[in-house]
Amino acid sequence: MRGVKTFMALILVLPLAFVAGCGSTGSSAGGGAGAGQQMGSIFTVGTDASLPSVISCAMTVNSVTLFNGTTQVPVMSTPQIIDFAQLSGLHQLMDLNTVPTGTYTSATVSISSPTIGYINTAVTPPAIATINGTLPGNQTTDSVTVNFATPFVLDANDLIGLRMEFDIRQSLAVDGSGNITGAITPVFKMGLLNSADANVAIDDFRGGVIGVSGANSFTVQGPLGRDWNVTVSNATTFDTNEQVASFTTDGNTIVDISGTLDPVTHSIDATEVAVVSTNKFLLGGLLTYIAPPSNGTTTADLYVRYELPAISGISDGSIAPLTLNGGERYGIANLDSPITNLLFGYSLLATGQRVDIGGTVATNNGVTTVTPKRVILGRQGQAGTWVVGSTSITSGNIGSFTLTDDDTDGVLLPAPLTVLTFAQTNFIGLSGLSAISGSTPLDLRIVGFILINPVTHQTVMVARSVEELTSL
Repeated sequence: MRGVKTFMALILVLPLAFVAGCGSTGSSAGGGAGAGQQMGSIFTVGTDASLPSVISCAMTVNSVTLFNGTTQVPVMSTPQIIDFAQLSGLHQLMDLNTVPTGTYTSATVSISSPTIGYINTAVTPPAIATINGTLPGNQTTDSVTVNFATPFVLDANDLIGLRMEFDIRQSLAVDGSGNITGAITPVFKMGLLNSADANVAIDDFRGGVIGVSGANSFTVQGPLGRDWNVTVSNATTFDTNEQVASFTTDGNTIVDISGTLDPVTHSIDATEVAVVSTNKFLLGGLLTYIAPPSNGTTTADLYVRYELPAISGISDGSIAPLTLNGGERYGIANLDSPITNLLFGYSLLATGQRVDIGGTVATNNGVTTVTPKRVILGRQGQAGTWVVGSTSITSGNIGSFTLTDDDTDGVLLPAPLTVLTFAQTNFIGLSGLSAISGSTPLDLRIVGFILINPVTHQTVMVARSVEELTSL
């Protein structure tokens, strides 16, 4: 493995289903007092810092409770398998529930059965290796209590975001050579955010359309079988040009949605909508290998991070070989501004790209075959260190710099990675591209798209946002 690196993953979960999938430290802030059994809502944004090549850190979360000074209030009673390394730099809406108002001082979680997956690039094509994790004391189940630095108060009808940072780098032990040993000592930090904060916006939510209410509203079924209402407006971008009127309501249409959770209605106010499948089937994950074209087709290996619905023969955490012939529909999701001179298509696929594959599934004699119909590029996050002196400014925020990529996907990308910025790039904690300068390396997190520059034929990252990380 390469040396220790940092990985930022934002997962939006409601409410507190991830509060302490693992935990050791906590902090929070809150509003005024609540009373009686009035209810408020809490959602969580998770952040990860990972080890080289670690592509999965999953465990069973058996239960989560909150302590209000008197009793433990259960907020999750059905065990769920949570993969804390699934996303990098993105927000994903998972669930929404209510909890009684009151002052909460700690969270307790019961976890078990951790597994760790990492990319082995020493073989061609790259493979996924998995090891079983061990909890402190070699226990099969571990209960962890996170004490908040400051008690927080949930008022009636509040919608509050809880930011959760899971530090995989600190949680997973490594030996003297930097290889993971399987030992896990969970480390977490937490703090509250206003629901309007950009850090809790939704930009990675997928679901099957099950209802349409006019041209500006539809309903999708998301994770855990929950139905979500989605509203659109004239400002909503339809990335694949299909409008609500073309959506079917039998679950065949699967969409990827970006937006915000409405604090009053709790519906999703969509800023961007992309149709990622019209065949009721979706595979999503990371391209780990692209074979040279032969006889009009190419094989693309996809590390599967999710599938809708689950089918026999393909499972999360495995690599699925897919045959592409160029007849598929290619597109870029979550793209609110044009990218000139950079394209995505059959001849411009790259390892390290995060994609959604929509298509058909057939099973004959126990053998499952997926026929891709759509290949939609999604945005992703990469974290690492700015290479001193690499910043080049064309005009304003238009330019580039290089990054020593310390993120999970970095083992599949060029080293260093060229990052392109545009006038629309959002700089967080930085005044702009000109602030990426000086004689000291900067820790940065980039959210954007991995693309092939057709002029140079090099893999680059087009940045939608560039954030300076003050602590990793």
